[in-house]
Amino acid sequence: VNIWAAFSSVGTFPLCIFQEILTAALFVNILEGHLITQATVFHGSEWFLVQDNDPKHTAKLTKAWIDKNMKQNRIDWPSQSQDVNPIKNLFARIKLELIKRNPKNIRNLKLQLLKIWERIDADFLRPYWASMPKRCQLVQESSGYKIKY
Repeated sequence: VNIWAAFSSVGTFPLCIFQEILTAALFVNILEGHLITQATVFHGSEWFLVQDNDPKHTAKLTKAWIDKNMKQNRIDWPSQSQDVNPIKNLFARIKLELIKRNPKNIRNLKLQLLKIWERIDADFLRPYWASMPKRCQLVQESSGYKIKY
């Protein structure tokens, strides 16, 4: 089971759960169907996409789609800054919660993921998005190389 997830200062975006391997084409479909609509509803045009440099995020197809549809809404991430994206920390917390719930099959895993995700509120997310200015400052100070955070 794979997931795509996003959050902002107002809460979580709908969780996208899929079982196929994530390709650039699937990633573009997810951005088109999940990210842009929700980001616009939540924030109008005042939002930015933060993502790491996973090959699906940097593929020619993805870059072309982002350039065409959301160039003004992205932050280019230095290639050496691994795991600076705050969603990595959120995924670690979700994983711990899943371990406690001990799902026994894929159907139950998906159900538990959705339940955990739906319980996350803006107050819980505050430390994650509020850390971005400091994270960006540290990345800038390290000339784009890995930081400790």
